[in-house]
Amino acid sequence: MVGPHSEVTGANPQPGRIMINLETPDVKGEFERIKGDGATVVAEPYQPGGEESGMWMATFADPDGNYFQLASPWSPEPS
Repeated sequence: MVGPHSEVTGANPQPGRIMINLETPDVKGEFERIKGDGATVVAEPYQPGGEESGMWMATFADPDGNYFQLASPWSPEPS
């Protein structure tokens, strides 16, 4: 849940300062679900680092303009 605080009003002037990342193995499916619930889309699902990375991300804004992201599970490259 993301809720309001009684002492904070208005849009966040720096929405990228802190971003919450929610990990899911189904970024595209969760993106569609959250988008369907009315969240503001900042970035459609994309692959940072290109297709070979295997990672997916998508970015939304909450009602106050704060960003949150969906991300596929991260696994470090084997050394």
